[in-house]
Amino acid sequence: MRKSKKRKKRTPYPGRNQRAASQPQSPQPQSQEEQPRKFGWIPLWGWVLIFLVPLVSSELMFYRVGRVVSMILFPVAWIGFWVVVMQQSGWPILKGRKKR
Repeated sequence: MRKSKKRKKRTPYPGRNQRAASQPQSPQPQSQEEQPRKFGWIPLWGWVLIFLVPLVSSELMFYRVGRVVSMILFPVAWIGFWVVVMQQSGWPILKGRKKR
């Protein structure tokens, strides 16, 4: 039978918090309103097309091949995906349009 090897005691690896505390942090803007929006150039009708074109095309494909369950599940998943994305980002598409 083989004897198990003894492990050497190692010094703990410095985690992210320890490294981040030692490095000086750069000043960050006060709010997101000051930062330029990454996709601010896309108009609202463009976002509507980005949402609807894949939804409609997938529904047509599922209808053509007779996948009724997929015709029900995909819109639920697609709408849920966009709600989660918008919720995490703070609904910038709709908030940015009201200010203009």
